[in-house]
Amino acid sequence: MLNNKVLLVVNSVYQLFTAVHMKRSILAKKEADLLVTDITAVLHTYIPRLKETGLFAQVIFGKTKEWNQKYAAAKGDTLDEGFQNASHTLRWMLNEELADYSEVYFSNFDPFIRMLACQFDRPSCEFIWYEDGFSTYVIDYLREDRAPINRHPAGGKIREKVRRVLLYEPHLALRGDHLINQALPKVDRNDQELKLLLNYIFDYQKPEERMDFIFLEQSFRAEGIQTNDFALMRLCQQAVGPGRFLVKPHPRNPENVPFQLGLTRKYPTEAPWELFLFNENPEHCTTITVCSNAALTSRIVFGMDVNTVMLYRLFEGKILWKEDAILKQYLRKFRRQFAGNNYYVPQTVYELQDILMYLGGRHEPTDQSFHHYSRVSGRKLS
Repeated sequence: MLNNKVLLVVNSVYQLFTAVHMKRSILAKKEADLLVTDITAVLHTYIPRLKETGLFAQVIFGKTKEWNQKYAAAKGDTLDEGFQNASHTLRWMLNEELADYSEVYFSNFDPFIRMLACQFDRPSCEFIWYEDGFSTYVIDYLREDRAPINRHPAGGKIREKVRRVLLYEPHLALRGDHLINQALPKVDRNDQELKLLLNYIFDYQKPEERMDFIFLEQSFRAEGIQTNDFALMRLCQQAVGPGRFLVKPHPRNPENVPFQLGLTRKYPTEAPWELFLFNENPEHCTTITVCSNAALTSRIVFGMDVNTVMLYRLFEGKILWKEDAILKQYLRKFRRQFAGNNYYVPQTVYELQDILMYLGGRHEPTDQSFHHYSRVSGRKLS
């Protein structure tokens, strides 16, 4: 008898948002288990509410972070050791046993998912990669020369299991691999049942404070990347006024450094950015970021056109270690083919100041920080 049960694996709040959406749309007729990992610290707090919804047959918690860190960059004998007893390792990591699945949906090619591919190494079980921001559009994770684990017999097994990728905007993909890009349905902002379900899972509370200008932080500190994003935050704060400027911390950064530096007040919720877009009227706020995919989700996930200011031309440092050039190509393609009328990419700090003032920032003079920053004012990162 053909098994029709599926497994969805989530490592982040964005992935959980999308997994719930998929279960209510393309997977509505299939029985599904959900595996929530500890990659993002806050995820385990949603498990009781996830169970109460009854949306998934089983909600499993997996402690995968430490194991992933140990083997992500490992080679040879170390990888042999990691993959030699998958069944025992899974029993140690997971609080429930896995079932027999026809499909496994995942967003990250981490060692844990690669071990699952070994565990379910049979033709009847397909692994399906689903949307996880711009990395899903620009990175060929399985290229042999990208990482030693791709050349390992067990670590590279997943290459035989994955044939397609589910994306909100498949035509934007630039990875260069041979996987088939398929469309995920957009999230309908008028779907009240989905909104109420997600609000319950994430315990969403309507913000009580003004959120006029929101800077979406990225995971640079978690990745050990040296950048000038704090300087860019300060410039934006001065242009719009401290009382109207807010930084949304990235959930994978270990500390809320922008708050510690006095660049922002505390962000009021840990719910995914997409849930704010789902519930509120974002036409009255401006999103600012270096190049966080969350700033593009209003367009990619919901088909909206809200004020968005992308600072990647003013950014100093690499955003991706190996695919930085492809990412810039993706951002150019998004701007040319898909961005709405309210999408801005300033090329100098003075242009940034003018754009923020045009979008409702304060009009009184700022301090001299813009002039101190003039050394990058003529720089263009194409």
